Amino acid sequence: MKALLGAVLFALPLAARAAEPVPVNLSADTSLLFSLEPLTITAPRVKQEDLIDPRINAHLLRLLQQRMDARPDTLASSDASLFNLSRLSTLTGYSLKTRYTEIGFLLTEGLAGTKDYQLQRELENAARLAKNVQTRAAALVALAYSKDLRYLTLFQGALNDQNVTVRFAALESLLILGDRSIQLQLGGSARNDQSVAVQIYAAAGMWRMGDSFGKEILLRFLDHQDWFARAMAAYYIGEMGGGYEYRRLIQYLTREADPSTRAEMATALMKLHPRKDEP
Repeated sequence: MKALLGAVLFALPLAARAAEPVPVNLSADTSLLFSLEPLTITAPRVKQEDLIDPRINAHLLRLLQQRMDARPDTLASSDASLFNLSRLSTLTGYSLKTRYTEIGFLLTEGLAGTKDYQLQRELENAARLAKNVQTRAAALVALAYSKDLRYLTLFQGALNDQNVTVRFAALESLLILGDRSIQLQLGGSARNDQSVAVQIYAAAGMWRMGDSFGKEILLRFLDHQDWFARAMAAYYIGEMGGGYEYRRLIQYLTREADPSTRAEMATALMKLHPRKDEP
């Protein structure tokens, strides 16, 4: 979502590589492997909450309640009308596939930022109790757009969930909330989470919030044994780095063997080029 359900995840809110093999020790992250930056949530109700027809809220509420205990979506593999869509491998194609096969993303976009008490209560209930992890993730991110600090402990607790999709959504939710108090949780996820993808996303969040140690963590991931970790780290370095990072990436590019990672590093270097002469 802004960073999960592609957004799911949430969000990795992750460049498209649907045709690439998944490394063995990253197999737990398969829901996060194809989009460094998950689909962007537009949260239309944030700007027009008072104008929303109650019938829309009622419909979204019913959908949320129906999805709480549903099995994870398998629409892409079971619906013949989506067969071609399910085979798309570009980032835009993956985003389209995610949008129309993961109802959790659509629920997040429709419910994000709601100030309606009944919807907030149901979202909180779903975030805590839903058996469907996509619905839990959607509920967490939707609540985050309310910018209400009373949900801070809910997001912090979800960082310890056994499911990587929920943990990623919790991390994304904390970043959307944007309170300075979350830096400790970001650091914990960047150092200790079982998912490499979550670690890298948390480190990028640290750096974005002004903690330079997040940058150091990303630089270390350039030496990781898995191409995906190296490529994902290069992506965020390209987004936020400067002259020093430009020179470091040049060095790594000359010895990188994986073609996908080399392509990601080259793209990052193009983004960093205007800043290459910075100290």
